[in-house]
Amino acid sequence: MNCIICLKIGDLYSPDYVNNLYKAVRKYTDDDFICFTDDPTDLNPGVICYTMLPRSSEGWWPTWSKIEIFGREELRRYEKKIYFDLDMVIQGDITPILNYDADWAVIRAKWKGIKFRVANPDVPHYNTSCMVWKDISWIYERWESDWRGIVKNYVGTDVWYYRNKIIPTYLPDFFYSYREGDRPSHYWENDYQPHFEYMPDYLVCLFHQEPNIHELDYEHVLYKTWNDTL
Repeated sequence: MNCIICLKIGDLYSPDYVNNLYKAVRKYTDDDFICFTDDPTDLNPGVICYTMLPRSSEGWWPTWSKIEIFGREELRRYEKKIYFDLDMVIQGDITPILNYDADWAVIRAKWKGIKFRVANPDVPHYNTSCMVWKDISWIYERWESDWRGIVKNYVGTDVWYYRNKIIPTYLPDFFYSYREGDRPSHYWENDYQPHFEYMPDYLVCLFHQEPNIHELDYEHVLYKTWNDTL
Protein backbone atom coordinates (compact mmCIF):
# COMPACT_ATOMS: atom_id res chain seq x y z
CA MET A 1 0.00 0.00 0.00
CA ASN A 2 1.21 3.49 -0.87
CA CYS A 3 0.36 6.92 0.52
CA ILE A 4 0.36 10.57 -0.53
CA ILE A 5 1.90 13.08 1.87
CA CYS A 6 1.94 16.83 2.33
CA LEU A 7 3.14 19.17 5.07
CA LYS A 8 1.43 22.24 6.54
CA ILE A 9 3.17 23.99 9.42
CA GLY A 10 2.56 27.61 10.36
CA ASP A 11 0.33 30.02 8.50
CA LEU A 12 2.24 30.45 5.23
CA TYR A 13 -0.41 28.41 3.40
CA SER A 14 -4.14 28.39 4.06
CA PRO A 15 -6.17 25.17 4.37
CA ASP A 16 -7.18 25.71 0.72
CA TYR A 17 -3.70 24.60 -0.32
CA VAL A 18 -4.12 21.22 1.39
CA ASN A 19 -7.71 20.79 0.28
CA ASN A 20 -7.00 21.67 -3.34
CA LEU A 21 -4.05 19.28 -3.45
CA TYR A 22 -6.26 16.60 -1.93
CA LYS A 23 -8.98 17.13 -4.56
CA ALA A 24 -6.43 17.02 -7.37
CA VAL A 25 -4.81 13.82 -6.11
CA ARG A 26 -8.17 12.15 -5.53
CA LYS A 27 -8.85 12.26 -9.28
CA TYR A 28 -6.08 9.69 -9.79
CA THR A 29 -5.81 7.56 -6.65
CA ASP A 30 -7.64 6.50 -3.51
CA ASP A 31 -4.37 5.93 -1.62
CA ASP A 32 -4.31 7.37 1.89
CA PHE A 33 -3.72 11.14 1.80
CA ILE A 34 -1.74 12.28 4.84
CA CYS A 35 -0.99 15.77 6.10
CA PHE A 36 1.55 16.40 8.85
CA THR A 37 0.47 19.64 10.46
CA ASP A 38 0.37 21.77 13.58
CA ASP A 39 -3.17 22.92 12.78
CA PRO A 40 -5.74 20.65 11.06
CA THR A 41 -8.48 23.31 11.21
CA ASP A 42 -10.72 23.38 8.10
CA LEU A 43 -8.93 20.53 6.34
CA ASN A 44 -11.04 18.17 4.24
CA PRO A 45 -12.37 15.26 6.38
CA GLY A 46 -10.77 12.84 3.92
CA VAL A 47 -7.29 14.07 4.86
CA ILE A 48 -5.55 11.92 7.49
CA CYS A 49 -3.86 14.39 9.85
CA TYR A 50 -0.90 13.67 12.11
CA THR A 51 0.53 16.25 14.46
CA MET A 52 3.89 17.77 13.63
CA LEU A 53 5.06 20.81 15.57
CA PRO A 54 7.58 23.47 14.60
CA ARG A 55 10.91 23.37 16.35
CA SER A 56 12.70 26.24 18.00
CA SER A 57 16.26 26.81 16.85
CA GLU A 58 18.32 29.35 14.94
CA GLY A 59 17.79 28.81 11.24
CA TRP A 60 14.73 26.60 11.58
CA TRP A 61 11.90 26.97 9.06
CA PRO A 62 9.13 24.54 8.10
CA THR A 63 10.98 23.00 5.16
CA TRP A 64 13.18 21.13 7.67
CA SER A 65 10.12 19.18 8.77
CA LYS A 66 10.23 17.40 5.40
CA ILE A 67 13.18 15.42 6.80
CA GLU A 68 11.26 14.66 9.98
CA ILE A 69 8.60 12.98 7.81
CA PHE A 70 11.19 10.39 6.73
CA GLY A 71 11.30 9.02 10.27
CA ARG A 72 7.63 9.06 11.18
CA GLU A 73 6.35 5.79 12.59
CA GLU A 74 2.93 6.26 10.96
CA LEU A 75 4.46 5.77 7.52
CA ARG A 76 6.21 2.47 8.16
CA ARG A 77 3.24 0.41 6.99
CA TYR A 78 3.28 1.99 3.53
CA GLU A 79 5.52 0.48 0.88
CA LYS A 80 5.96 3.71 -1.07
CA LYS A 81 5.48 7.36 -0.11
CA ILE A 82 4.72 10.14 -2.59
CA TYR A 83 5.25 13.65 -1.25
CA PHE A 84 3.98 16.93 -2.74
CA ASP A 85 4.71 20.45 -1.53
CA LEU A 86 1.62 22.63 -1.19
CA ASP A 87 2.86 25.32 -3.58
CA MET A 88 2.27 23.40 -6.80
CA VAL A 89 -0.53 22.89 -9.28
CA ILE A 90 -1.35 19.40 -10.49
CA GLN A 91 -2.41 20.10 -14.06
CA GLY A 92 -2.29 16.64 -15.62
CA ASP A 93 -2.68 12.93 -14.92
CA ILE A 94 -0.14 12.20 -12.19
CA THR A 95 -0.47 8.41 -12.50
CA PRO A 96 3.13 8.14 -13.84
CA ILE A 97 4.36 9.86 -10.65
CA LEU A 98 2.23 7.65 -8.42
CA ASN A 99 3.49 4.54 -10.21
CA TYR A 100 7.14 5.57 -10.31
CA ASP A 101 9.39 3.16 -8.45
CA ALA A 102 12.46 4.45 -6.64
CA ASP A 103 14.26 4.20 -3.33
CA TRP A 104 14.35 8.01 -3.24
CA ALA A 105 13.69 10.23 -6.24
CA VAL A 106 13.29 14.00 -6.51
CA ILE A 107 12.75 16.61 -9.23
CA ARG A 108 15.62 17.39 -11.58
CA ALA A 109 15.61 21.19 -11.86
CA LYS A 110 16.61 21.15 -15.52
CA TRP A 111 15.74 24.84 -15.81
CA LYS A 112 18.96 25.67 -13.95
CA GLY A 113 21.33 24.09 -16.47
CA ILE A 114 25.09 23.69 -16.77
CA LYS A 115 25.87 27.42 -16.51
CA PHE A 116 24.09 27.55 -13.15
CA ARG A 117 25.98 24.51 -11.87
CA VAL A 118 29.35 25.97 -12.86
CA ALA A 119 28.56 29.31 -11.19
CA ASN A 120 27.08 27.65 -8.08
CA PRO A 121 29.08 24.48 -7.40
CA ASP A 122 27.82 24.16 -3.81
CA VAL A 123 24.13 24.53 -4.66
CA PRO A 124 22.01 21.55 -5.79
CA HIS A 125 20.37 21.42 -9.19
CA TYR A 126 17.43 19.43 -7.94
CA ASN A 127 14.24 20.23 -6.07
CA THR A 128 12.38 18.26 -3.39
CA SER A 129 8.94 19.76 -3.95
CA CYS A 130 7.94 16.26 -5.04
CA MET A 131 9.60 13.09 -3.76
CA VAL A 132 9.02 9.37 -4.07
CA TRP A 133 10.68 7.06 -1.54
CA LYS A 134 10.44 3.70 0.21
CA ASP A 135 12.58 3.80 3.36
CA ILE A 136 15.07 6.59 3.94
CA SER A 137 14.73 6.78 7.71
CA TRP A 138 18.54 6.80 7.84
CA ILE A 139 18.47 10.37 6.48
CA TYR A 140 16.15 11.39 9.31
CA GLU A 141 18.37 9.68 11.89
CA ARG A 142 21.46 11.45 10.56
CA TRP A 143 19.66 14.81 10.65
CA GLU A 144 18.13 14.22 14.08
CA SER A 145 21.56 13.53 15.57
CA ASP A 146 22.60 17.16 15.00
CA TRP A 147 19.51 18.96 13.73
CA ARG A 148 20.20 22.21 15.58
CA GLY A 149 23.65 22.49 14.07
CA ILE A 150 22.40 21.53 10.63
CA VAL A 151 19.56 24.06 10.49
CA LYS A 152 21.92 26.75 11.77
CA ASN A 153 24.59 26.10 9.15
CA TYR A 154 22.65 25.13 6.01
CA VAL A 155 20.08 27.06 3.99
CA GLY A 156 17.46 24.36 3.61
CA THR A 157 17.26 20.61 3.20
CA ASP A 158 18.44 20.37 -0.40
CA VAL A 159 21.70 22.20 0.30
CA TRP A 160 22.37 19.92 3.26
CA TYR A 161 21.77 16.81 1.13
CA TYR A 162 23.98 18.09 -1.66
CA ARG A 163 26.94 19.20 0.43
CA ASN A 164 26.91 15.97 2.44
CA LYS A 165 26.64 13.70 -0.61
CA ILE A 166 23.19 12.39 0.32
CA ILE A 167 22.31 11.61 -3.27
CA PRO A 168 18.80 11.05 -4.65
CA THR A 169 17.84 9.82 -8.09
CA TYR A 170 15.60 11.81 -10.43
CA LEU A 171 11.95 11.58 -11.29
CA PRO A 172 11.16 11.84 -15.01
CA ASP A 173 10.62 15.33 -16.43
CA PHE A 174 7.02 15.77 -15.32
CA PHE A 175 7.64 19.19 -13.74
CA TYR A 176 8.32 22.80 -14.61
CA SER A 177 8.65 26.07 -12.70
CA TYR A 178 6.11 28.85 -13.14
CA ARG A 179 8.78 31.49 -12.54
CA GLU A 180 11.73 29.74 -14.19
CA GLY A 181 10.14 27.71 -16.98
CA ASP A 182 11.62 24.40 -18.10
CA ARG A 183 15.01 25.39 -19.51
CA PRO A 184 17.91 27.68 -18.52
CA SER A 185 17.10 30.22 -21.24
CA HIS A 186 13.75 30.96 -19.61
CA TYR A 187 15.22 32.53 -16.46
CA TRP A 188 18.78 31.77 -15.36
CA GLU A 189 20.23 32.67 -18.73
CA ASN A 190 17.70 35.40 -19.49
CA ASP A 191 18.81 38.17 -17.09
CA TYR A 192 16.60 36.64 -14.38
CA GLN A 193 13.41 37.71 -16.10
CA PRO A 194 10.51 35.60 -14.76
CA HIS A 195 8.99 33.24 -17.30
CA PHE A 196 5.46 33.15 -15.79
CA GLU A 197 4.00 30.83 -18.40
CA TYR A 198 1.56 27.95 -18.29
CA MET A 199 3.13 24.92 -19.96
CA PRO A 200 0.40 22.36 -20.67
CA ASP A 201 2.68 19.49 -21.67
CA TYR A 202 3.76 18.88 -18.06
CA LEU A 203 1.93 17.22 -15.17
CA VAL A 204 2.88 19.61 -12.35
CA CYS A 205 3.70 23.31 -12.12
CA LEU A 206 5.92 24.45 -9.24
CA PHE A 207 5.25 27.77 -7.51
CA HIS A 208 8.41 27.66 -5.43
CA GLN A 209 8.84 31.44 -5.49
CA GLU A 210 6.50 34.41 -5.81
CA PRO A 211 3.77 34.74 -6.83
CA ASN A 212 1.77 32.39 -4.68
CA ILE A 213 -0.93 30.41 -6.45
CA HIS A 214 -3.78 32.26 -4.74
CA GLU A 215 -2.34 35.57 -5.99
CA LEU A 216 -2.95 34.68 -9.64
CA ASP A 217 -5.82 36.25 -11.52
CA TYR A 218 -8.93 34.16 -10.90
CA GLU A 219 -9.30 33.66 -14.65
CA HIS A 220 -5.75 32.31 -15.03
CA VAL A 221 -5.76 28.72 -16.24
CA LEU A 222 -3.46 27.63 -13.40
CA TYR A 223 -5.61 29.30 -10.76
CA LYS A 224 -8.71 27.64 -12.19
CA THR A 225 -6.97 24.29 -12.33
CA TRP A 226 -5.72 24.65 -8.76
CA ASN A 227 -9.13 25.77 -7.50
CA ASP A 228 -10.85 23.01 -9.51
CA THR A 229 -13.04 25.47 -11.40
CA LEU A 230 -11.66 25.00 -14.91
